[in-house]
Amino acid sequence: MCTATTARLAFDGRSLAFDVAGAGPLVVCLPGMGDLRSAYRHLVPELVAHGMRVATLDLPGHGDSDATAEPLVGQRDIARAAVALARHLGGPAIVVGHSYTPDSALLATQLAPDAIVGAVAIAPWASTAPPSPAMRVATRAVTSSALLWSLFYRSLHRTPPVDLGDHRRHIVASMRRPHGTAALRAMGEGSGKDARDARATQTAPVAVVMGERDPDFRDPAAEANAYAEALPAGVAEVRTVAGAGHYPHAERPVETADAVLALARRVGWAVGSARA
Repeated sequence: MCTATTARLAFDGRSLAFDVAGAGPLVVCLPGMGDLRSAYRHLVPELVAHGMRVATLDLPGHGDSDATAEPLVGQRDIARAAVALARHLGGPAIVVGHSYTPDSALLATQLAPDAIVGAVAIAPWASTAPPSPAMRVATRAVTSSALLWSLFYRSLHRTPPVDLGDHRRHIVASMRRPHGTAALRAMGEGSGKDARDARATQTAPVAVVMGERDPDFRDPAAEANAYAEALPAGVAEVRTVAGAGHYPHAERPVETADAVLALARRVGWAVGSARA
């Protein structure tokens, strides 16, 4: 049984919620935009079963973390939050980022190489074309509506977990708080994507994990390889998760855990392979 303890982290005048489960080397998990720390609910037991301690963080403006009219959504701010949590819990740690936060995970290794020793980039964007006016309008509508975001979120899965409905209801409840859509709207505008330059200077090892059927990308495998190739040679290893969409950590947790454990072995941690 995997029992988590919920606590709070004071960060830049805000209170951020996080859960911790297990004992051993630390993994800090950052959700993507518009998601909750419970996005990792299926991955956490897999890692804990292999002797790892896993912390899952609600990003500023998300879930049980403080929601404010002026949200803290920059990827660099999120990287600093990951470092703060790792130091609070006692590292060294591996940081996992998803979709919006892989560059935050990379940057965390650079901000605190003593505390963060590796990064996992799940479903990372190698490049983002400037949106058309029509796409900007659509993005604004989706990120301003709890219902539309919930429907979009569902569409990005290819092998949805049985509890996806419950998870989406929690997302909707979070967004319906006062200022509950402010962070997601700001992320959708794109100005918070300020850590891309971390790729060129990455030295700590990185695992790139991509769902084979991720509908966010025209060619998911090519996107994963392009992201890895933007890093210095030898830094990244790419794993493709068969059958998964944009959320392999929820859709295929065993395979995703295997990628995290492989990275843990690369940094010298004594862990085995993911359980069958």
